[in-house]
Amino acid sequence: MQHLLSDKLVKLIESNADTIVKRWLDRLLSDLTTSTFSKHHLDYITNKANQLLKNLGQWISYDTTVEDIKKRYTEEGVDLFKMGIPLCEVLRSMFVLRRIMWLFVVNESLTDSALELQQLKELSDRVILFYDRAQYYFTKSYIDAMENKMQKLWKLSKDDTEHIFFKETFYNK
Repeated sequence: MQHLLSDKLVKLIESNADTIVKRWLDRLLSDLTTSTFSKHHLDYITNKANQLLKNLGQWISYDTTVEDIKKRYTEEGVDLFKMGIPLCEVLRSMFVLRRIMWLFVVNESLTDSALELQQLKELSDRVILFYDRAQYYFTKSYIDAMENKMQKLWKLSKDDTEHIFFKETFYNK
């Protein structure tokens, strides 16, 4: 595994995952834009957020494949659809976690030198690339689960739902 400048900041996040997740949960449960999240979702989302942050170095490593990210976030997309949490709220929760994690790093690390600023930039680049991939596969699987439920509930064919879900795109090739 390649050692990067930002590894020090990754360790800061991993060792403070519980604090970051607590701040995130407090925000989710008090934010009107994530009002569907409730206390009965806490175990699942706390576990997933802790798994991510405590192993952040692995997830944002350049050695982690797109397939690894796809597997995890495809499962999460289906799970959260089945829990009845709207897609916009789940995506918002992901944005909020990334923001709270970033603010934690900025507030807890020294950024007086060019090297330290480069560490922040490198971490930001790695996290954004990871989140872009995670959100793509999460959203794709959530929409697929939604389409499948529509087909079952209203006895629609794939041709019917294609008018809504645009299956003849790069998304399905």
